[in-house]
Amino acid sequence: MKNLLFIISISLFISCVGPPDPDHGLVENLPAIINKNDVFSFSLRGDVFNYDKTFDLSINVPSNKSLHSTLIVTDFKGQDSSTIEILGLNDTIVYSYLLNSNITVTNNDKSNSPKLSKIRLNSFSGIIDWVVTAN
Repeated sequence: MKNLLFIISISLFISCVGPPDPDHGLVENLPAIINKNDVFSFSLRGDVFNYDKTFDLSINVPSNKSLHSTLIVTDFKGQDSSTIEILGLNDTIVYSYLLNSNITVTNNDKSNSPKLSKIRLNSFSGIIDWVVTAN
């Protein structure tokens, strides 16, 4: 009888499975952020997500390169506008994006001193993929 209970317990334990991994690679309402000396990246799958953070950027732009930003917003369903910005010396705006629809934007700027990234999301629903590099 003990062996039978043990076998049933083991088979139940082995057959239990957790929730499936997201097929898009992003966990809902959990931003994925990379802040290194050669790249800043922010990725998010949001569902009525509120977020207000400022990051000191680690990105270093050599004098012979420019700052390159690519922002892609898909599956947008928000009702309020959100913003993403990069600020340089003395809080000058290098890039400023208004998120109120699906968009794809690419920019190059000769700024070699990006200092801060500000991300303000107000009830954001959709997917954000934003990458900033020196090239």
